[in-house]
Amino acid sequence: MRPIKLAFLCSAASLLLFACTGNNKSNSTETHQKEIIEKTQNFPAGTVMLIVRGKTKLSEEAFLKIAKEREPQFEATPGLIQKYYIKTNTQGEYGGVYIWDSIESLKKFKESELAATIGDAYQLIEAPSTEVIEIMFELRP
Repeated sequence: MRPIKLAFLCSAASLLLFACTGNNKSNSTETHQKEIIEKTQNFPAGTVMLIVRGKTKLSEEAFLKIAKEREPQFEATPGLIQKYYIKTNTQGEYGGVYIWDSIESLKKFKESELAATIGDAYQLIEAPSTEVIEIMFELRP
């Protein structure tokens, strides 16, 4: 992974990648999706981290079962270097930390059917928070 000059953070309010309602996208969601494209136009090439957190009424066991069922689809996603499944300290909040080879791969994923089904698959009860972070360098290559 090559060093990158600038760390870039987008707030969850301005960077909504996934709709809780799956394919029932609202104008607000479409506006947010357009904003990410605009905000990342000048994003330097390099490795990017996406952190997604969402609340669900699913139990941890149910969440893990769904995650395991969807695992092959994520493994086959172009440009996805790694995905970590996470549980936060907030009751019912789970998420994913995605490591992408480039912002272009992240943008393509955002437009995919797999991304569009995240909210429905995990029965999210509100829009997830998202954060995109440019990785400057890694400790252990």
